[in-house]
Amino acid sequence: MKTELIKRYGHVWRVLKRLVKGFDQDAWVHAGRGTNTPVRMAHHILQEVKYYLQDSTTMVFASGKPFETKCWEIPDQDLPSQDDILVCIDEFRAKTEKWLSEMDFEAENESFGWAGETRLGVALFLFSHTVYHLGELSALLSESSGGNVEDVYVK
Repeated sequence: MKTELIKRYGHVWRVLKRLVKGFDQDAWVHAGRGTNTPVRMAHHILQEVKYYLQDSTTMVFASGKPFETKCWEIPDQDLPSQDDILVCIDEFRAKTEKWLSEMDFEAENESFGWAGETRLGVALFLFSHTVYHLGELSALLSESSGGNVEDVYVK
């Protein structure tokens, strides 16, 4: 089971990278409505993974821009670049693989009551939450390119 879950998470990270790379620079910041933009959504995905992994390290993007500020509240000038997000995707891919590899799936979930009774419940909750946001990103990419996008999820 661990191997399959690690593979599925790996696929999610590959899809996220392809989606992030699909936006042009203008759409990266401005596609969508309000704070529901590609840059903020991608940042949110990374922040939620950090939260559920209970990763307490202080992070800064490669560009020096803040990682920890709530993604919905960051001033436009402090938003991460696509390259910032791509570097973090690689970091979090490694972190989630380690997290899953070391996880006792049957252990009690003592931190996130809404995610199930076991640590496996947390892993599945995080997976489904992330896939949900991949769908949002995919919709933003499709909208920003006039519907001319490739289905990257099954590849």
